[in-house]
Amino acid sequence: MQSVGLVVEGSYDEAALSELVQKCALLETKVICRPCGNAFQLTKKFPGFLEDFRHVNLGLPVDRAIVIRDADHKNPSDLIARMEGKIIGRNYPFPTRLLVIVEELEAWLLADEAAISLVTSRSQNRIIDPETLHNPKERLQRILSSAHITYTSKVAGRIAAAARPEILEQRCPSFRRFLTSLTNQQR
Repeated sequence: MQSVGLVVEGSYDEAALSELVQKCALLETKVICRPCGNAFQLTKKFPGFLEDFRHVNLGLPVDRAIVIRDADHKNPSDLIARMEGKIIGRNYPFPTRLLVIVEELEAWLLADEAAISLVTSRSQNRIIDPETLHNPKERLQRILSSAHITYTSKVAGRIAAAARPEILEQRCPSFRRFLTSLTNQQR
């Protein structure tokens, strides 16, 4: 069994991304997740969590680590460069990937209308390019609210569990980078 260390912003990310790792990894995977609370805290805390991943797997390092944050209306390349600057010169005994979801995690959740339909028990329209939405979280909350469902981390996890990776890959370029990070050995 492989192990993946995840550093994420918050509880919604933890629930959904842990599900997606389990679903998309090529091998059976143990996910060790570290939510930070928000993007600011993630940027501040992730180097320490990467250090923790050296010994967190029964005294051994994880097989790979992925740090994932939302773009939040910022340039993803600038965010990656800022995160890379925090760990420059550090060597880890596992591949480390830094990823930025465009615009928010909810863009990925909105990409598969069948997954949302399953959770809401209502037919949903396809969103052609969910990563171009200005506020995908608000859009998802409206869809769920119309079905009398409150958006919680548990609901995010249910949508992710129902999502089809091939659909997310087709509609979300940042999801493709996530898939690559699960199998690619480079930093």
